[in-house]
Amino acid sequence: MPALQNLASATRAGVKDEHYDTVGAALLKTLGQGLGAEFNPPVQAAWTAVYGTMADVMRAASKA
Repeated sequence: MPALQNLASATRAGVKDEHYDTVGAALLKTLGQGLGAEFNPPVQAAWTAVYGTMADVMRAASKA
């Protein structure tokens, strides 16, 4: 995922691991509010998995 790796490298200054958790929580809350009933457990699980993968790639890239 070169795009995420490049983004992590470009934003390395001042970004801490816990920031990814804060952004993930905000994303899920926003999706829940925006999608309402359509943000059902399978949709939430999918978004949680996708964001988790993105955050893991960016965390790793920022430490490289």
